[in-house]
Amino acid sequence: MYINNYALNLTQKESVSIETDFGKANLTKVNIGTLKLKTGKLIATDPILLYDDQAFDIKVKSGDYPVSAYVADFENGEKMTALSKIEFSKEIPVKWTMALYDGENSNNLKNDEFLGFDVENGICAYMDESVMEELDMLFEDDLEEYENLVRSSVKFSKKAFLHKDIPYGKNNCNILAFSAGWKEGTFPSYFGYDKNNKVCCLVTDFMVLE
Repeated sequence: MYINNYALNLTQKESVSIETDFGKANLTKVNIGTLKLKTGKLIATDPILLYDDQAFDIKVKSGDYPVSAYVADFENGEKMTALSKIEFSKEIPVKWTMALYDGENSNNLKNDEFLGFDVENGICAYMDESVMEELDMLFEDDLEEYENLVRSSVKFSKKAFLHKDIPYGKNNCNILAFSAGWKEGTFPSYFGYDKNNKVCCLVTDFMVLE
């Protein structure tokens, strides 16, 4: 199973200089909002693609949780989201496990293999399962209006990091959307566990710090 512990553990820092395969960069934590989880069932997805509409198999306590992106600012001026993090508690993660969907198993994955969600539009989003259930019920015209809302809120750019807190849903939830590392690809997420073996965070790795 692929897991970049070095990258995941960088989410404990506010800012740090790093060396990557793509050159030197300064990695900076950017607070992008508070995610409202009504059901405690978390979805990570491309908010326009909406293929990965299943929640991760680990449920957290319902509540409001801070979300941060870790933006790599390269010497050539390019900015990329290297990691993003949802904090369920202030505890420090000491162990990481891959975030999976029901029916998935990571036991037989090779060292360079992982399971994740697809991005095709340069945008990643976190949302509560109840929001996705409402999106699944939209008719064509309403879906087009929703997609225009997302596209106008977050546009992929190599020179700037963009994000938006989009209030959505009948349960007073929201969608936290932000520009996602590489414009497209499949990206894994990992649950962090504290010293008491309780889930304290979730981090998505956009494969920038390989």
